[in-house]
Amino acid sequence: MRRRTFLSAVTALAVAVSLGACGGAPAAEPAPTDEAATRVVTDSLGREVEIPAEVERIAASGPVAQQVLLTVAPEKMVGLSGELTDEQLAYLGEDLADLPVFGQIYGGKGDFNREAVAAADPQLIIDVGEAKDSLAEELDTLQEQLGIPCVHIDSTDLHSYADLYDQLADILDSEKAAELADYCRDAVAEVEAVVAEVPESERPRAAYLLGDTGTNAMARGGFQSGIIDLCSENVVVVDDPSSSGKGNEIGLEQIALWDPELIVFVGDSIFDTVGDELAWAELTAIKSGNYYRAPSVPYNWISMPASVNQIVGLQWYARLCYPDRFDDDLRDVVGEYYQLFYGHDLTDEEYDALMRGAVRE
Repeated sequence: MRRRTFLSAVTALAVAVSLGACGGAPAAEPAPTDEAATRVVTDSLGREVEIPAEVERIAASGPVAQQVLLTVAPEKMVGLSGELTDEQLAYLGEDLADLPVFGQIYGGKGDFNREAVAAADPQLIIDVGEAKDSLAEELDTLQEQLGIPCVHIDSTDLHSYADLYDQLADILDSEKAAELADYCRDAVAEVEAVVAEVPESERPRAAYLLGDTGTNAMARGGFQSGIIDLCSENVVVVDDPSSSGKGNEIGLEQIALWDPELIVFVGDSIFDTVGDELAWAELTAIKSGNYYRAPSVPYNWISMPASVNQIVGLQWYARLCYPDRFDDDLRDVVGEYYQLFYGHDLTDEEYDALMRGAVRE
């Protein structure tokens, strides 16, 4: 490689001398790049943040931001907020395992490694999620302490994901982010149009259950119940819907009173055994076999986190509720999502494993 570079330099010098001898103008030298060039962006909090004109090295503030950035620019990430499992790496890229782990930079549990962040030298830290009242002040403080610009992008529900990617398209000058924005916008609009044609009386009475005993639930109006609420009648109604990934503690007696006709279980809940449980046997959804397991690799399709993973979950759940109102193949829908968001060509074997318990037999 060094010999090739040397010969190239000699050749270029000979051409320049030849041009000079012939009276031609010497080749113009490329203009020097200004690595210090910056621009100002306004984040979702209204903060004006000075960032590099070209952002090539980024870090995520926490797990939600990490999940989003892995769909847009994994090649620009200089570290992770949390380790990825082998299952996740199989879809997201094995090379990500080589990145350092910083811990959660903002809002974490005391596992933030400041030295690791400094060593990785990100040009920008991106925070994604729901903004609390003190967030602007806290990000300003973090930015001052680290000497690294920090921006926040709101992401609170299904309708916010297109805007999230629009902002990332601007901040990162990313065509990929712009493409994902359009995809999210179209996917949500398609499902909303289908559901709007279904009378409320014909929408399935549903529950999304989780926990070791399957007796926690995502209540209607909660931060993580958007898919269930949009496509069906979420029977889980409580005074204070939890925004936690654990949902609200309900109990089987109350679930039996609501008697959902469709149930979706989290993968690590009791889906595999609930059909043999006498205590559950009289629930309409269990008796009729109308219960399913939410796919969960590389991320749960419905919640935990409630982020852009919900876009594929929305398309799956809508087709589960109204199979006759869509004329496409779910295999194609899922495959397109995995290729576009994760750069992963889903094999038939992977699809079958992913959808175990998630579709009607």
